[in-house]
Amino acid sequence: MKRQVKYHGTYKDNFGKTAIIIENNFKTLFTEIDGVEFSGSEFTSLIVSDIAKYTDDQLKRFTFFEIPIYNTDIVEQALCNCIFEVFISQLIIDKTNFSEFYSDLKIEYSIGNPIPRGGLEFEKITLSITIDGKNYTGTGDLIESAFDQIRDQFDDKYQFKNCYGCMFGDYSVFGQSSFGTMLCFVSQKDKYKKVTNKSEYMELPTEKIFCVQETYGCDKYEVRSKGAGYRG
Repeated sequence: MKRQVKYHGTYKDNFGKTAIIIENNFKTLFTEIDGVEFSGSEFTSLIVSDIAKYTDDQLKRFTFFEIPIYNTDIVEQALCNCIFEVFISQLIIDKTNFSEFYSDLKIEYSIGNPIPRGGLEFEKITLSITIDGKNYTGTGDLIESAFDQIRDQFDDKYQFKNCYGCMFGDYSVFGQSSFGTMLCFVSQKDKYKKVTNKSEYMELPTEKIFCVQETYGCDKYEVRSKGAGYRG
């Protein structure tokens, strides 16, 4: 497994735009914005790493919303009312000749303001990638939805060689976060390949299933066939 990668990009809020670097160990995202360090499992869970280190003046540019921690009384303050823009190198398969090449996937992640009853006004993810001068774009509140739109535009010419495009990447029937909660079924791939409906999917053993980021990829990758598993 890859240990850690860095993505260059920008952070934008009401105070302006700032160049940032996001470090990703494929479980947690880390970044520093104007000297303040943040970390979280996804873009909507970025919290100040050690809030006691910073003054009110250092934190005044940021907007936060509350995230209750499951099965505890702890409530974290996560970053919102902002836009992240980052570029992630992704491996692409040219299905016409079975060659592979890297291309930069642009992720624009817009996060709205907090709402009184909890949560956010909106989350919007826009993905775009240019191959041979043609731009492919997808938008949604889940990275899956945005990837789906690009996949449909790729038709039968290209394929993402990442967890999203892998035969063994799927989601829980009980829901998912916008990024980073894809389930990996490579440990039981033969059983997974036989799944034809939701009931069969729910009967799969839950042991040895773990979460992966959609943009990750490993050496167990297999091209995903249409209609496979739960997500199709």
